Amino acid sequence: MMQRRSWMAAGLVVATAAVLPACGRKSAEVNPIVPSFSANRTKAPLGSAIEATYTFSMEPTAKKLGQDYRVFVQFLDSHKVILFTDDHLPAVPTSSWEPGKAYTWKRTVFIPVYPYVGDVQVVMGLYPAQGKGERPALKGEDVGLRAYKAAKLEFLPQTENIFLVYKDGWHNPEAMPANPAVERTWTKKEALVSFKNPKKDVVVYLEADTCTKCYAAPAALTVSVNNKVGLTLPVESAELFLKKIRVKAEDLGAEDWVDLRLSMNGSFVPKQLPQVFPNATDDRELGLLVYHLFVGDAEKLGEIPAETVVAAGPLPAAAGAKATAAKATAKPPAKVASPAPKKS
Repeated sequence: MMQRRSWMAAGLVVATAAVLPACGRKSAEVNPIVPSFSANRTKAPLGSAIEATYTFSMEPTAKKLGQDYRVFVQFLDSHKVILFTDDHLPAVPTSSWEPGKAYTWKRTVFIPVYPYVGDVQVVMGLYPAQGKGERPALKGEDVGLRAYKAAKLEFLPQTENIFLVYKDGWHNPEAMPANPAVERTWTKKEALVSFKNPKKDVVVYLEADTCTKCYAAPAALTVSVNNKVGLTLPVESAELFLKKIRVKAEDLGAEDWVDLRLSMNGSFVPKQLPQVFPNATDDRELGLLVYHLFVGDAEKLGEIPAETVVAAGPLPAAAGAKATAAKATAKPPAKVASPAPKKS
């Protein structure tokens, strides 16, 4: 639910970029740098998450790259149509890459919901970080425009996921201004979602942000399961954050449905904050801006980097939690700087 892309916009419109040959361009000397991709599972349902590992191996004869490049990653369907991308900056700037070394890093990738299931080809390459110049010619099988085959995956139907039901506290999804193909959803101060109990350990993936400058007190989020276990975390900046929370089977209880609650320690109304939102007419109560919310059966998710997962623990008594939240109710601050821009 939390991130949707227009399949027509993200796929068909840019499909030609994936299949056009590199015509009308002089063939460049191949720099023996080999891109590769792997994931913690090769079969994953639409709407779920995978843990991706990206590697660029510089062979001993490779030449140093004279500038910084971004990594482009395209997930193509069986007709070589781009389903979605995961473009990003590498963990180590490419200008500092050395021959004979390999550079590897991990990222969590959320698979959007598309009207497509089946084989997926992952292709990778580099393009200038500043937008000037050509993509470098790397070593590998080029599918066109210096995009190189890196791996194969299989996307399964969304019905393979744990079923979520969004209940109270959710506003309608809205498009991201900087990228209309991406949707995210505001919560109110509290939002409730229920999921079918698998009677097994689960991992909750939550990717979100909020306007931290809109809170009178430091913003904090409590994620609770059945109002018994979970965690409370400070939201220290307006940057996008990702949390993975492991919940034990015994904490899910014996009922068929489990309640998952997202509770901010306050909320705000844009119309009441002209310092942050000049001329705003939005009178909604806002808490957390959710990009992805996914609950996965831990046994089916594959290996997740241990350092990226936290275990849900006992929560304070509900009365104490409500008292704390009441004290932190947001008020329009006297002076507020503009919030940091959102990231896609």
